[in-house]
Amino acid sequence: MSVEHVAPYMAPTPDSYRDPHYALHADGTRVERVEDILRRRAAATPDLPAVLEPGRTTTFAELDAMASRVAQSLIADGVRPGDRVTYVGENAPSFLAVLYGASKMGAIPTALNFRLAVPEVEYVLAHSSPAVVVLGRDQERLAQVAAAQPSVRRVVTPEATECSTGYDEWTWDAPSDDPGYARDPQDTALMFYSSGTTGRPKGIELTGANLGQAIAAMHYVMELDTDCVALAPVPFFHVSGFGLAIVANVNGAALLLRNPTSPMDLFRILQEHDVTHAVAVPTVIQMLLQVPEVREADWSTLRYLVYGASPMPEPVLRDATEVFGCKFLQSYGLTESTGGVTMLSPEDHRPTPETAHRLRSVGRPMPGVPVRVVDPVTLEDLPFGERGEVLIGGGHVMKGYWEAPEATAAAVMPDGWLRTGDGGSMDADGYLYLHDRLKDMIVSGGENVYPAEVESVLTGHPGVAQVAVIGVPSQRWGESPMAVVVRAAGAEGEALTETGLVTWARERMAHFKCPVSVAFVDALPLNASGKLLKTELRSRFA
Repeated sequence: MSVEHVAPYMAPTPDSYRDPHYALHADGTRVERVEDILRRRAAATPDLPAVLEPGRTTTFAELDAMASRVAQSLIADGVRPGDRVTYVGENAPSFLAVLYGASKMGAIPTALNFRLAVPEVEYVLAHSSPAVVVLGRDQERLAQVAAAQPSVRRVVTPEATECSTGYDEWTWDAPSDDPGYARDPQDTALMFYSSGTTGRPKGIELTGANLGQAIAAMHYVMELDTDCVALAPVPFFHVSGFGLAIVANVNGAALLLRNPTSPMDLFRILQEHDVTHAVAVPTVIQMLLQVPEVREADWSTLRYLVYGASPMPEPVLRDATEVFGCKFLQSYGLTESTGGVTMLSPEDHRPTPETAHRLRSVGRPMPGVPVRVVDPVTLEDLPFGERGEVLIGGGHVMKGYWEAPEATAAAVMPDGWLRTGDGGSMDADGYLYLHDRLKDMIVSGGENVYPAEVESVLTGHPGVAQVAVIGVPSQRWGESPMAVVVRAAGAEGEALTETGLVTWARERMAHFKCPVSVAFVDALPLNASGKLLKTELRSRFA
């Protein structure tokens, strides 16, 4: 089968080389095609390590050859440009080989959450109609489910089963010649599926142009180079973990593929492998700080720690900054915005007394990314300091939801603005402050209560390890705040009581914001991306 090509890539003018809105390859050309990322990096530094695993190192040249063999295997299976190729599995070299291999022959790689239940996987596969499904380690349970889908031509597993082909068998005899496909930067380049916490999962279509602009800020700010070791202990089906992996590939850094099993395991990995750059969600950072050895360790190798996905309580952020001593970056965004659109810079994490309040923000919009705060009903822009819905514009906004025009129209306005559903406000200096999802806001006796604000205060109590605040029904007030708390290890946590925490809260904030009740739990429910599932807490306690 021959592969259709689009017009050859045209190098940008010298002035656009310096455009901060785009990341650049090693040869100075813009990043605007997924398939070019590995091609150009392997050409520039073929012998440098691309992937580090226990007992194994894969160079950029080797990873590039692996991807080309996947591309040729897909072509042999009759896969055509525009077909979907789904990967389900933990972070592994095969994920990257499928990502780049599918892109090299024009297919659309689709990353799927490997923690989904079988009925959820069935729904996503039926919705996306992939031509080939590649299952990673420990995902063989899904082989029959994938093989039963009418669109699926082949299922690939680490070892062959009755209904699947072994990965090595699939690619072993395939030539390592790059098919040379070049996708239009505005075409769908890859898909992620939403977590489905507010309904059925939706396929989020991202373009090469989306990706090139979205990684630009990390590309320029994080100081990644060929001497760095980057760790993303966040699954690659999550845009934050995927983002660090791609930025590492663009810049020639080594990507450490380890999947920590506990906070202690993450601590050992960071220390033993001299990690220079890491990304983690706030809940993981908070749990890491509870490991006693963390406070005695030497963190001089760690240069950058990037966090996002949810607000980090200010006491935890201050503690983390002091303990790790590295540069911190916070980035707020959605998968629909191709990841981060704001940045709280390393300089912002070293505030003066006059600017300390900015630690409660998610930073300022990145270059070239317009961000607005509007009335969620009228969609009119709100003055500085007033709370409303956050809108995102510009080249970061997704192409749309796969085969879901109504959902796309509800999320992306006719003029291209993305409705995030997040409540926020912006100050006169351009810093954006989040105040929970709009649906999470509690209205108590006519007063608006923002759980993130209450959680930030409660986390300051030494007996609180983690906390989530939800609204529960109240005959008198309509709704009242309730705190769901994980006690800290040690005497402080063991001594913490409901009465003690409510009294402590009332000494620090308005009474209408304080929890009227407290439930103690062993752990808060999180989805596969580390996001707190308040829907589960509301279902359980409300």
